[in-house]
Amino acid sequence: MAKRGNRRRASRQQKITLPAIDALHDLPAFDDLRLDEAQQAAFDAFLASAENASEMALGFVVRLDRGFPLVVTARNAFRAEHSVNFAKQDAEKDEGLLPAVGDCVAVRRAPGHDMGVIERVLPRRTSFERWRGRSRGERQVLAANVDTVLVVQPLGAGDLLLGRVARSLVLARDCGLEPVVVLTKADRADDAELEQALARVRRLVGEGVRVIVTSSATGAGVEEVRASVASGSCAIILGESGAGKSTLLNALLGHEALATGEVREKDDAGRHTTVSRVMVRLPGAGVIVDVPGLRSLPLVGHERGLAKAFPEIAGAALECRFNDCTHTHEPGCAVLDHYGRGEFSEERLRCYLALAAEMRESARTLDPDIVL
Repeated sequence: MAKRGNRRRASRQQKITLPAIDALHDLPAFDDLRLDEAQQAAFDAFLASAENASEMALGFVVRLDRGFPLVVTARNAFRAEHSVNFAKQDAEKDEGLLPAVGDCVAVRRAPGHDMGVIERVLPRRTSFERWRGRSRGERQVLAANVDTVLVVQPLGAGDLLLGRVARSLVLARDCGLEPVVVLTKADRADDAELEQALARVRRLVGEGVRVIVTSSATGAGVEEVRASVASGSCAIILGESGAGKSTLLNALLGHEALATGEVREKDDAGRHTTVSRVMVRLPGAGVIVDVPGLRSLPLVGHERGLAKAFPEIAGAALECRFNDCTHTHEPGCAVLDHYGRGEFSEERLRCYLALAAEMRESARTLDPDIVL
């Protein structure tokens, strides 16, 4: 039965057609990505005890097509598979982790072979993750070693999804990343709509978060986005399908490199036009990770990110009379008292309360043995 299962898996893998490497453009080179001291030290330590050390190289995963990594090294780019040792390694030591796009890896490529083997994922400087929605608290790593999250929301299609922006900020702060809100399709909104939307977003995110208004049709704001991804840094662009992510990236690249799709006029929803997780190198700037549009960003165990995204509300909550205060009706609620004095906006308070309530409810669904 095991041999039959192996044959079935091999048959499925053979049916997957991957794009040829020489047909892929705008991929970053090895020198475009930042190698830190911890990663270099971990590679050196691994190399010292590795068999076939002469075949080993440092590399970065710059693309994932249906889970198949594309790795760039200082010398070349090639597809790679995972070492069988991944299943045997100890995850508690940050070993055995399957590579995500952006990961720095130790990769082996034997002479005369087109494909390499990823032997080790090296320490991640940062890891942008989301909850996978299961009771055991598993997280999905969307990208590794990124510095900035570009939170994309489209204009001109009804009310902005402030809650979506807020939860993206919480995720970014929880992972130690810098959020930047990018409002796209500004050419579809009139001056009054634009002014109102911009004011609401700024009241929500506060003074510490940059907000950029863009239009890929006119070029407005595109260079400001480029400036937020400095050379040597890496950003991930986050938004639902139809938000204009691929169109914005094409504008940043200066040519039609990524597929774009139609959206429904009634709700601005679109089909997934990004099907791979891929890094692209921006001319005169850093690197951006593009991922398929995310329909949901559930929050479980992100209390640290909530406190970092809304520090003044979290600080006021420490003054409440009751430890389990919901900040809605309880006597002695310092959050409502500070809000009544105008110390934070209605948008910030509403989103904070909604996300805090969501996390309290989600925590009840987890296995009781899970420690977040």
